[in-house]
Amino acid sequence: MTEENNELKNSIQRFYDLLKKYPDSPDAAYDFVVYLRSFLKIQSKKPLPTIEIMTLLKKYKPNVFYALRKMAEKNIMLNILTELPMESEAAEEKIKRLLNS
Repeated sequence: MTEENNELKNSIQRFYDLLKKYPDSPDAAYDFVVYLRSFLKIQSKKPLPTIEIMTLLKKYKPNVFYALRKMAEKNIMLNILTELPMESEAAEEKIKRLLNS
């Protein structure tokens, strides 16, 4: 149980690292796609915070997000992910709760 939790926490931490490391440029979109693929492979008993991750990506890296949306025309996974709306404060709150649990 804790190992599964650690995998999710590590993945969320990696997301925050990516947000810090990469500029808000369409060129960074590929790196976020690679991250999202690995994130979606996490085996978890709880639902993954996918909507929250995408909401924060849209908030902090809008150009990356819209580059993903353009790629979504040819990629069903991205198509689904870029269409998930959520309030950004609620997303941030849930992610922080997961990290601190």
